[in-house]
Parts: sequence; structure tokens; C-alpha cells
Amino acid sequence: MVKLRLIRLGKKKQPFYRIVAMDNRSPRNGKALANIGTYDPMRAQLEIDEPSAQDWLQRGAKMSETVEALLHSQGVLARWRGFDGRTREDVLSKDKPARRRKLGVATTEDAAAETETTTDDDSEA
Repeated sequence: MVKLRLIRLGKKKQPFYRIVAMDNRSPRNGKALANIGTYDPMRAQLEIDEPSAQDWLQRGAKMSETVEALLHSQGVLARWRGFDGRTREDVLSKDKPARRRKLGVATTEDAAAETETTTDDDSEA
């Protein structure tokens, strides 16, 4: 059976994915039948070759949960079913709790560094 799923690329802690059609028995990074698009979660970018995705769905390919959510957010599934699909830009840019914690720690450290710099400048004057 053919599945639309993700292949992980990129470095450690910097994931980058390709959306591909491949046999469901093959390993995660095995040989793909077709490349359908890319997904970069760090930059919240998604590119999908819509005609290719619809062609594989028409042939009976199943989707992983993540790919189904990505295709749904871009309106590809709705257009494939004959409805008026729309792209939801806010879905990819939603702030996730883990990311918010990382950004909050970085922001707190930056604010502390600025406060120390300001305090040192005031004492010199």
C-alpha cells in the first residue's frame, strides 16, 4: 500500500521534512516513489505540489496523520473532494508551548543582560 508521509532531513534539533509517496513497508528514510512537497517546522513554511498530491490520493494512497493535517490546513483535501478549499496561514504560525518556553527563556536572558548593561552605564555617569 502507498502512503503519503514525511521523510526527516536536516540537522539535530533543526528538522526539515519532505512529503513523499512511498510504500508503507519501507523504512522512514527509504526510497520514495515521488516527492510531493516540503515542510519546515522551524520557519513555518510548507510547499505542496497540489496536482501530484491529488494524483496520489486519486490512486488510493493513504496519509499519515501529520500529512493529513498539513494537506487539510492548505485546503488540498477540500479541493480534492470537490469543495472550495482555502489556505489557513495561521495554522503553521501558531505558537507551540515548548517553543514559547524556549523563546521565553531566551527573552528573559536578553532582558537580564540589557538590565545589567543599563545599570553599569548609569553607575559610570
